[in-house]
Amino acid sequence: MSTFFVMGGYGWYVWTAYGVTALVIVVEIVMLRARRRRTLVEAKLAQPEMPVTTRSSLDPAGMA
Repeated sequence: MSTFFVMGGYGWYVWTAYGVTALVIVVEIVMLRARRRRTLVEAKLAQPEMPVTTRSSLDPAGMA
């Protein structure tokens, strides 16, 4: 079993690469969740600048 972890002398390089990759993936997931949460809060707090209507201001039938 220890020969598996040593990997012919390259174990330190291989396991460090796996560790760094796993760490980067975990950090990315945490950052994505934080960004998503922040975006949802900002969307809830945002007020529309103009009321939403069913007719477009560019629609000739909407001009009265």
